[in-house]
Formats: sequence, structure tokens, C-alpha cells
Amino acid sequence: QGRRHRDLYTTEWVTAPPRGSGAPVHRTTDLATLPAAVDAGAPVPETVLLVRAEPVDTAGPAAAVRAAVHQALTDVRTWLADDRFAGARLVFATRGAVSTGEREDVRSLAQSAIWGLVRSARSEHPGRFALLDLDADDEHGTGAGVAAALGSGEPECAVRGDDVRVPRLARVLRNDPDLSDGAGGPLRAFDPDGTVLVTGGTGLLGSHVARRLVIGHGVRHLLLLSRGGPAAAGAGELRAELAALGAETAVVACDAADRAALAAVLADLPPAHPLTAVVHTAGTLDDGVVTALTPERVDAVLRPKADAALHLHELTRDLDLTHFVLFSSAAGTFGGPGQANYAAANAFLDALAARRRAAGLAGQSLAWTLWEQPSTLTGHLDEDDVRRLARSGMPPLSTERGLALFDTALTVDRAALVPMRLDTAALRSAAADGTLPPLLRGLVRTP
Repeated sequence: QGRRHRDLYTTEWVTAPPRGSGAPVHRTTDLATLPAAVDAGAPVPETVLLVRAEPVDTAGPAAAVRAAVHQALTDVRTWLADDRFAGARLVFATRGAVSTGEREDVRSLAQSAIWGLVRSARSEHPGRFALLDLDADDEHGTGAGVAAALGSGEPECAVRGDDVRVPRLARVLRNDPDLSDGAGGPLRAFDPDGTVLVTGGTGLLGSHVARRLVIGHGVRHLLLLSRGGPAAAGAGELRAELAALGAETAVVACDAADRAALAAVLADLPPAHPLTAVVHTAGTLDDGVVTALTPERVDAVLRPKADAALHLHELTRDLDLTHFVLFSSAAGTFGGPGQANYAAANAFLDALAARRRAAGLAGQSLAWTLWEQPSTLTGHLDEDDVRRLARSGMPPLSTERGLALFDTALTVDRAALVPMRLDTAALRSAAADGTLPPLLRGLVRTP
């Protein structure tokens, strides 16, 4: 099967072993009706399955994502605010919000972001929340596999036909013909005559990526977008450095979350150097526990991540791009305490990459863990924060290791990858005391 890539992981959905049907389930389409029912004498259910209709995107897909996340945030806060449900579990049901196999389409991009938000809420309130992705034709959560999924004890499940599938992180294999070109090289090379667009291009990650594209991948034409553009700190020096390396670089002030502004920039590209690749590194943080989040704080984080990614997708889907790489975060994969809005935005990026791949388009989402070098996103972390992350089994990545993993990821034929260091000793310790997250159980032997 070949050797395994060090520090490069992917989520595999495996069949869950049958464990019975579990306790009775209360189904509802409106969580607000449950307190009234309990007030009237109904018993408090152990498990509540919330099956909401998918938002209609009459105002566009970005608005649908916001509507879904806002509603999920309201539901989370409503559930936590009522002490009568402190011993109960709320299961969010979605339909087609996750891809359980390579090339499986994500039918509901709006609901995909819910998975990130709920993962973070669960990390803050263990045992209170779970996620279940229903089969395509199961509108009410009554399909044959639902009872088995709810009785599995797993915090995340997807029902596909007669199967109940659960996510497990696995190391990516080298030279697996199903995953790469077999030679360790890029699946598609960057076009030396084409232009590569990098959002957040004057930021720390964006500038590192720009240099790597030039030095390691032969890119000769770069379009670096940021809100500051040429006026951003270090932009002039970066442009001069890239020129010395042989690359022609345009640094443009443009908010990629502004669709009209982005379209205008793309229309201005010279025909001799058309857009041939995209790397989306832009993002922002507004951390806070889920009970303190507001729709406005959610939108502030969704905009530079999700909105910009959607615009890039829509404006380039008719182009033959060699790469469409989204810089996501492991917060969307694991759920980070205090980062429900950020996790929602990044879970959306992972789903968008899967959507593009299912349509035959270039698309890859890289869910990074922390990089050692402080950036505008991570500069607020102190040494205690970094040590806490390391104790969790995920020490930070050096810049050189992160860039090497970026190179490696481009050789792997997967829509979503998690580049990260894992401290297996810490994972084994967590497995021994029963605190290892189910997502990581496939990486170490568990009692």
C-alpha cells in the first residue's frame, strides 16, 4: 500500500458497528415548541432530533449559509439556556451537508457550516450536541438507519442507504494510485504562463505561499489580493522580493468578499496571462464562547472565508483551473472551544471543495492546525495557549514544515486534507483515560 505521509491526514467515513436502537427519540422541526410541551407535562426526552428545512437561497447562497448558521446558533443557545435539558442531547439533522466519500457531492452547502458550529458547541459542552446527516430522500429523519445512528453513541454520523457511517481521521498513503499520481509529483502543474491569485496575499500565510509558488512550483505571474493592497505593511518589499525571484506580481487592494470588486479585478487580467489557479488564505477571527456569539459576530467571520470562497468559485467555475486551494482550519474539523463562528466558516470551505470535486473542478481544502509563527490570526495566543494546544496532541507547525505539507498536499487527490503534527503519546494517554475524541480513534490503539 506504500508508506504513509507524515503529518497529512484525511477523514474517512467508516461503517459503524451495530449497537442497538438506543433510547426513544423526540423529533421536532422547531425547538421552540419543546419547552412548552415540557411545561404542559411532557417528560424531558433523552434525545431530541432537530430536523429543520434547508434555508431557501432566494438572496443567494451566501445568505443561505448565514441563515442556516444563525438558526443553528439560536438553537444551540436555546438548548443551553434551559436547565431542564441539561441531561439531554440535541442532535442536529442535516441532509447532504457532508461528503462521506471522495466525489460524493455536498448537496447542501448552507447546512455544511452547521457542522463546524455544532462541533465547537460540543467541545464547550460535552455530551450536549451531536450531528446526523440524513439520506437524500429522508425529509423527516425517520429512515431505517436513523435509530441505529442515534443509538451508536457516536457524536457524528451519516446515513447512506442501509449504512451508518462515522468519521475517522486516517493518515494519507504515499503513492496510492487512488490518491496521487503515483510518482509523488503534482496532480497538475501550475501553468507558467497563467496567473495565480492569492487572497490575503500580503498577510503572513499569503506571503509565504506566494514565495513557495514561485520558488517551488515555477509560478511566474501572481495576483495578490488584500484589503490593504499596495499600502499593506511589507507589500512593497514582498513584491520586490518576488521580482528578484523571477515573478511578475500585481498587488491589488480588493476585498474578495465583495463580488463586484473581485469580478472587476479578474476582468482586468491580461489575456496573455489568464487566471489558472486560486489559493484562498484570507480570514479573520472573532473568538467567543457559543453563548456569547451573535449573528453579527458570525457574519464578520463568515464573510472573508465563506463569502469570498463562494465568489471565487462562482466567478471561476467556467475556467480550466489547475488548482483551487482553500486554506481551512482544523477548528472546522474538530470544533474549537470559543471558535464556533470560525469553525462554521471553515467547515463550509471543506464542503465547497468537495462540491467542486464532485463537479469535476479543481478543489482542495487544507484544514491547518496552528503555525508557530504568529500572524494576525494567531498573534493573540500566548505561550500558555500554545502549550495547551501541544498537550492536546497537536503541537504547532513550523513555517518550513507547513510549506512542505502544502507541497505534499498538492500531490494528493483528495478534496479535504488535514495537515498537522500529532503527538501520538498524548493520543495514547487520552485513549487510556477515555478522553480521546472518536475522530482520532483510528490513529492509536484504544482499550
